[in-house]
Amino acid sequence: MPTQSEVVRHNLEFYRKQAKALLRASKAGDSKATQRLHLYSPKLKTSAVPALHDAQLAVAREQGFASWPRFRAFLVESNLNFQELVAAFIDAAVSDLQRAEALRVANPKVANAGFYVGLVLGDHVLVERTVTETPALVNAKSGPQDCVPLLYVCFSRYANGQSVRSAGLLATAQVLLRHGADPNASFTPEDLPDNPLSCLYAASGINNNPALTLALLEAGANPNDNESLYHSTEHHDLACMKLLLRHGAKVDGSNALKHMLDREDSEGLQLLLNAGGDPNETNEQGNTALHWAVWRGRSVKIVTTLLDHGADLNVRRHDGRTAYALAVLSGQKEVAAFLQSRGAKTDLSALDQFVEQAGHAGDPLAALPGVSSQPGYQNLIPHLASVHNTSAVRGLLAAGLPVDARGEHGGTALHWASWKGYADLVKLLLDHHASLDIKDQAFHATPSGWLHHGTRNCGEPGGDHAEVARLLIAAGDSMKDCNTPTGNAEVDAVLREHKLLE
Repeated sequence: MPTQSEVVRHNLEFYRKQAKALLRASKAGDSKATQRLHLYSPKLKTSAVPALHDAQLAVAREQGFASWPRFRAFLVESNLNFQELVAAFIDAAVSDLQRAEALRVANPKVANAGFYVGLVLGDHVLVERTVTETPALVNAKSGPQDCVPLLYVCFSRYANGQSVRSAGLLATAQVLLRHGADPNASFTPEDLPDNPLSCLYAASGINNNPALTLALLEAGANPNDNESLYHSTEHHDLACMKLLLRHGAKVDGSNALKHMLDREDSEGLQLLLNAGGDPNETNEQGNTALHWAVWRGRSVKIVTTLLDHGADLNVRRHDGRTAYALAVLSGQKEVAAFLQSRGAKTDLSALDQFVEQAGHAGDPLAALPGVSSQPGYQNLIPHLASVHNTSAVRGLLAAGLPVDARGEHGGTALHWASWKGYADLVKLLLDHHASLDIKDQAFHATPSGWLHHGTRNCGEPGGDHAEVARLLIAAGDSMKDCNTPTGNAEVDAVLREHKLLE
């Protein structure tokens, strides 16, 4: 295996050309080239069509790297001059803490590389000296990210409430605020031109840092910035959410109530309802909080809380479904029975009767032969997978519905089951030859990419993302969208076991 210094002699373009040449040779019938591909992409042993990413993986593995993205990052960073390296570190610090730490450890001098590094690392002494000497810098868009200094501080992943540097970053923010920094500073991502992201959103939603959140609020940050309250519901300790509500955050219009129902949290729900959240507010699909709670698989306790706060039991979404119909559709028998006991109407559409029948023995199409012409029939499987109705999915697959049909975000059932960690459902779908390589239509990721995202961002109880990773790998998935650390120790252990992580 070559040393890293030997690898760096060549640039990224050299290895890209190597990968393309390897792929061409294999397609031309070169047995040695094909053997190299098969060695690093076992799924090719059952597939006759290698792709460029297979060749890139082989080249990366031959150079001692777990994946092409990691190899590419190494090559790029190894050929940077010092100023480029500093800019790369700052970019990582405001987006990816693991990458930032890797750069800092490998290049210790970066930590002392001036004002903007001081902002993201929380060097409040350096920052105070700098803004005292140059007061205009406090609210000037500048530096590698072309934004005001307070944004560097608040978006720094080192400001995470669990980070050892969070105290320094709080002190740095306080320095800037004392010197007149705008607590409502924001930036607008290029891909979200109508969605400015504020310092408060970074402190409360991304970094879950109550002390930094409070400092911004006391300095005049607007809690109704369309992002902060919504994203604060994602944190289990609720400290930032409580601060936002205490400082006047409005629940209605923020979608925070429904987002809180994406996970089981009765305390958080109660806080939002007590703060004036309307359980009958609807979204663009006509979902009320009760519809959303049932569709997201929440418990009878959560449903009871909503009803006790005035949720309309029989209101219909735009597709005509009541909360009871959604409980049937998602296979939640206990919730359906409870809703019926509280007076819910129990009428079901032909399509929902079909799904109910699919959860039992027999051919659901035989029982309801005309249902295949109903709107929504073709994408039933991904919808049912997203709510873990395994028995209905099994029945619909047996009835001949396509396993790779697309649902919300253009994701297949395997995308949704992987994201939520539903190992039993993943196994069922793989047994029916679900595609490992199909990409969704919103994020352009494979099921393994959704697995990677779900390990940190899916709050569903009972998920087993590590077992899903094992199942995907065993099925021949190259895991090209899941070959960087996930932050989940069990999943990362599986990836390392299969040499997908270093």
